[in-house]
Amino acid sequence: MATAIMAAVACTNAPKADEKACENDANKTTFNAQHFPKQGVDVNAFSGGVQHIGVPTANVQGTVEFYKTLGFEEVMRRTVTGDRDFAFMKLGNLLIEVIPTEEPAMRDGAVDHLCLDVKQIDALYEQLKQAGYTMLSDSVNQIDFWDNGAKYFFIQGPNDEKIEFCEIL
Repeated sequence: MATAIMAAVACTNAPKADEKACENDANKTTFNAQHFPKQGVDVNAFSGGVQHIGVPTANVQGTVEFYKTLGFEEVMRRTVTGDRDFAFMKLGNLLIEVIPTEEPAMRDGAVDHLCLDVKQIDALYEQLKQAGYTMLSDSVNQIDFWDNGAKYFFIQGPNDEKIEFCEIL
């Protein structure tokens, strides 16, 4: 009910052509309480904070060049599964993962995921799974990033955002 009221308020001043979109917005889920766990897990025991933010793009090189104009430095480039060219751009303590995607959203809020830097990733995965978080990964995965690789997994947040947990090995 509150969702429908908020959508109706937001659409009050919408042009006539957008009336149908406003009707659809009133029925859209804007917060997903089903992603809440049975119990919480203190991630502070495993994490020092944000590791990176994933930004999807159809043009990795163009995105790299854009962030260089802002003072970012390219700190890693890897091709994964044959043809997926990933880049990591760094500015101070901010790291952006440039993710190759055929059809990026190209709209506000188009960040793919937030990643937390963690240790003891296998134990953290089990704790989050047992606590009832919505797991998007069937297990802890490994990828050939950085010098010695990385292990990672994803969960779903209450706004359908993806939250990645990553341990650089």
